[in-house]
Amino acid sequence: MKNVNKIIEYGLYLLVFLLPWQTRWIIKAGELNSGYWEYGTISLYVTDILLLAVLGLFIVSSLKKQVESRKSKVESYWWIIAGLELTIFISIFFAADKFLAIYKYGIFLLGVGLFWLIVSANYNKTKLYLSLLAGIFIQACLGIWQFLTQSSFSSKWLGVAIHRAGELGTSVIEIIATDGVTERWLRAYGGLDHPNMLGGILAIGLLLFIYQSIKKSSQLSDQKSKIYKTILNYFLLIIFVSGLFFSFSRAAWLGFAAGLITIFILLLWRKDFKGQKKLLELVLIGGVLVFIIFSAYGDLAVTRFKAESRLEEKSYVERISSMKEAKEIIKDKWLFGAGIGNYTLEVHKREDMAKPSFYFQPAHNVFLLVWAEIGIFGMLFFVSLLYYACYSLIKNLRRDKNFNVYCICLLAAMIVMFLVDHWWWSLHFGVLFFWLIMGLMLKEKDV
Repeated sequence: MKNVNKIIEYGLYLLVFLLPWQTRWIIKAGELNSGYWEYGTISLYVTDILLLAVLGLFIVSSLKKQVESRKSKVESYWWIIAGLELTIFISIFFAADKFLAIYKYGIFLLGVGLFWLIVSANYNKTKLYLSLLAGIFIQACLGIWQFLTQSSFSSKWLGVAIHRAGELGTSVIEIIATDGVTERWLRAYGGLDHPNMLGGILAIGLLLFIYQSIKKSSQLSDQKSKIYKTILNYFLLIIFVSGLFFSFSRAAWLGFAAGLITIFILLLWRKDFKGQKKLLELVLIGGVLVFIIFSAYGDLAVTRFKAESRLEEKSYVERISSMKEAKEIIKDKWLFGAGIGNYTLEVHKREDMAKPSFYFQPAHNVFLLVWAEIGIFGMLFFVSLLYYACYSLIKNLRRDKNFNVYCICLLAAMIVMFLVDHWWWSLHFGVLFFWLIMGLMLKEKDV
């Protein structure tokens, strides 16, 4: 069993490292109005296979441990997750496309399986964080390259799709140059499906990096080690901040700001002067970097917060429209929802059938989307899970558990992004990433 446990441990490190890569076998491509429909696509991801393999080994290991110890303890959050699972299962019977709903239900179960691994398996937390940060680092580098060269490439083995600024459906920033010519700038995708997803994982990754930097800085006693660590930290900070900037994701920017403010408040509350000093140092370096980047690409960043350009105004109108669509669906299907994964199909049934497939997007609010898909009870269980995490973390504030303290910043960042985006619930990677972060927050053992 010792070898099995090692395989589980290092399989988990490999899984979180590979998680951002979207390598998959498309079993059935979704199609809506003769166009590709991502939200209706049935796929098997490489990370699914790895996750199932690690889960299988962990189940065998857990069963043997339970037989030997004959003790079992069910944490309170499992009852909430069970309620959420039940509402999702029931929603399948109310879905227009039941096969799609069953597939989305399977993704949910995979996410819960990953959560179970994170909260229950034996592993080194620091190694897990470093594996996660290493995977996000590669995505940041790829995203920076995409923006600076304004190009991308496709690779079925890496799960990377090609993105061209001139094509409809590609996420770009549109500005009017000084000569009056309209310019379209490709936003950084990394290897993910959308720049908002890259920005989201970079926001979370940057907060984890800040936590690790503050924590480790107080543990180093050797001066030479401190110098090497400082240089490495500055390099990583530059990559993460640059990648986050070039994603031009307003949701990610706001989420990161909420997490950063939360860290600062917690450091003040704990009177952690060394932590405050380290945080201010990182913020200063990051701020100088943002100023330099902004001096070159400030017009693009300003455009993202102004609804004056054609695309930004269109984006704003579509977001407001999606909120209204969600409320209409909730009004009609408030009890059981339209079925897990069936939101865009429901919108298609209600809206102009002639619109292109990329028009039909999930509501840009996770809470509304959850309610519209799985009903009022599902939304209440979902909110209860977030509340439980928040309550548990706050309850431990007076204890000497630094990670529990810093986890609150991850929760704050996630909730802000939930309010203005949907990928945490609507897309395969988002579901797994959500359960990964929830697992990290509710993990009982310290680093």
